[in-house]
Amino acid sequence: MKGLPFQLEIIEADTSWIVSCASECGEALIRVPAPYSETDLQSALSRVELSLTKSYSSLPVRGAPATERPVREFGERLTQTVFQNDISTQFDLCRREARRHGVPVRILLRTNGPHVASIPWEYLVDPSRDDYLALRVPIVRYLRLMNPAPPLPLTLPLRVLGITANPRDLPLLDGKREEGQISQALERYSSDNVDVHWLPGDQWQDLARELRFGSWHVLHCVSHGGFDEERNAGFIQLSGADGAAKKIYASDFERLITDSPNLRLIVLNSCESAVSGSDDVFAGTAANLVRAGVPAVVAMQYEITDRAALVFASSFYERIAAGLPVDRAVTLAREDVKMDLDSLEWATPVLFLASDETRIFSLPHAPPNSQGPHLRTTVNVPPPPAAPTAPTRGPSLSHRALLAEIGPCNDLALGPSDLLAAACRDGVVRVVDGVHGGLVAQCLPVQRESPIRVVWGPWRRHVASRHNDGTVIVWDLQTSNPVRVMNVGGVGSAVAFSADGHWLAATVRDHIYIYNSWGARVRDLAAWPGKEPKGWQRRGGRGRLGALRFAPGDRHVVVATGDGVVRQLDVAGQPVMTWPQPHPILCLALTEHLLATGCTDGRVRLWSWDGRLLRRTEYGRQPSHLAFSPDSSALAISDDEGMVTLWDLKTGELTVAAQLPHRLAGLAFLDGGKGLVTGTGAGAVERWTLPHRG
Repeated sequence: MKGLPFQLEIIEADTSWIVSCASECGEALIRVPAPYSETDLQSALSRVELSLTKSYSSLPVRGAPATERPVREFGERLTQTVFQNDISTQFDLCRREARRHGVPVRILLRTNGPHVASIPWEYLVDPSRDDYLALRVPIVRYLRLMNPAPPLPLTLPLRVLGITANPRDLPLLDGKREEGQISQALERYSSDNVDVHWLPGDQWQDLARELRFGSWHVLHCVSHGGFDEERNAGFIQLSGADGAAKKIYASDFERLITDSPNLRLIVLNSCESAVSGSDDVFAGTAANLVRAGVPAVVAMQYEITDRAALVFASSFYERIAAGLPVDRAVTLAREDVKMDLDSLEWATPVLFLASDETRIFSLPHAPPNSQGPHLRTTVNVPPPPAAPTAPTRGPSLSHRALLAEIGPCNDLALGPSDLLAAACRDGVVRVVDGVHGGLVAQCLPVQRESPIRVVWGPWRRHVASRHNDGTVIVWDLQTSNPVRVMNVGGVGSAVAFSADGHWLAATVRDHIYIYNSWGARVRDLAAWPGKEPKGWQRRGGRGRLGALRFAPGDRHVVVATGDGVVRQLDVAGQPVMTWPQPHPILCLALTEHLLATGCTDGRVRLWSWDGRLLRRTEYGRQPSHLAFSPDSSALAISDDEGMVTLWDLKTGELTVAAQLPHRLAGLAFLDGGKGLVTGTGAGAVERWTLPHRG
């Protein structure tokens, strides 16, 4: 089961925390006072660590509840701070929705700030039950990388490489016992499906040689570890040539990962391997390994005893061998540590994920996940397309309502909850109810040129506008204020949000800039070499990048380039698929299974994601906008003279549905069969009833 993710983000802001959440049930944002001052937080963390140590001490401790009390009070205080008001409401909604569909909830946690990053969030107390949240709901440190490794189609056996490091100048680890128990647990559960190999040596050269020249799916590392404050970097300790401890930093490990393409999981049984620096979440060993390309890393935020490590590892690997998602396997292993040892060490392991994908590989008894059309790298020779379709005069759109007159505008976009955003030439971004009409919000940039493009994120709260001066602004519609302002550059007009709202892309000259949710540029993709076919400008070529979209899955972008090719690019800017067009491209639309292009020759073409031309219209007027119906059975087409045409993609029938007095700024199908909305460049926003099609 895929599960229902609940994204939770906590940001330090002086003496306050900004807490935001998002799920398919909705989103919320609150600002709350930090529960501790800097000094008080350090004292509280010290009490938590002392309680943790007492919980596994071999000395008898009277009154176990008293030993646990500082941890419970700490977790309750965190919960009272974070899960309040709208955040609590959204979490309850998410849980109810998950129960209704019979799927699990998981918390995808992101923190920003040196103090919130040091908190053991696994001790959060369930706001609706008298128990720790992480024992019921997976809590995942979610790094949200743009290019996570996809799930690996697994050829059995599952190959696990283990290393136990015992430098002569460090306390002895019970590595041999752990080796035996992990091997026995896996082999007992599935002896034919799991192959466990422990390195005989414990030096860097031993590990590097095996990772580079072997084909391993899992790495299990038993070692001492820590965090170097001076270098702001995490490390583990292997043995050097002289047998003494040798620090191996995260950056050293990272080089090995790039040479191990099948590696999907690392378990670092090393104390403080989950700890990061005060300024860089990727300074820690675990996070750096995720950034290097490992989808999942389990690391330790405190020193862990041999007994707890053994119970956790054997339980965890049994669940992995059974094909459970990695987050669920961690949660069940936590429960086993708590029940078997009755200590607080169940919260010591921390799970880091590169993305929301928790099935890092598929075992034989679980069907492999579809990789999606965006992973195709070759173009099939397309069969002859269906015969071109000429438009006929068919049933007209029935005018239902004039929703608003918003003044001349450059662009119109439909967003969540049937809201319409318009880039108006008076400089204002206006949001209108697309069903009933009425102004919802007005966003006025200060000292910015007029907006030329608007685009929605996945939630009704955020809309982005691009302006003539090269500025991109992300607006909070609850306050009508900017939440992010990015100066991307003035040459270019396209902008796109990813489906999950985490990434924003913009075209600038021949490049695509991609920004993260904080407004930092994380990618600069060269989209095309800038060479046009001979005579291209005579056919209407504009010599720049055109329409821009994120491909399904948000791992790739799709862009109409100035040489008449639609290109699908990966996060390194490499082409994954191309759709060459005979004429310059004016507009583009896509769904999970289809892609439509409109060119200066007046034809609209329908493509599959593997490069096949499926249908095309007859020559006609130059199209200006394309919009798929929610079920992808029809395509609405507008042209430069205000004509709206409906293309039935099942039958190929093309019918003229309406003639508007002005060129359109945008059109879109409303959800649930509520009709079609159009907005003209003159500012008339109208809703139409679709003709009945038998």
